[in-house]
Amino acid sequence: MEIDETSAIELKKIRDLQASFDKSMKILESHIAEGITNKEKLDSIKIDLKEANEKFIEAERCLEDLKVDLQNPTDNQSNKV
Repeated sequence: MEIDETSAIELKKIRDLQASFDKSMKILESHIAEGITNKEKLDSIKIDLKEANEKFIEAERCLEDLKVDLQNPTDNQSNKV
């Protein structure tokens, strides 16, 4: 009888351990999936920032050209004629 009780207790411990393990695995899977999603989002943001930076640099060049044109209005008029 004592052996049956010990076996039942051990079996319950094993089931509890299995349930705990399964729960931990689900949490781990969730964190991995979230990490992958976050990495994809970060990669997308990185690409967007690179494109925005290129556009900003181009705008900066245009403004610099405009500044030069405004500082030298007579040179520009003679070039256009």
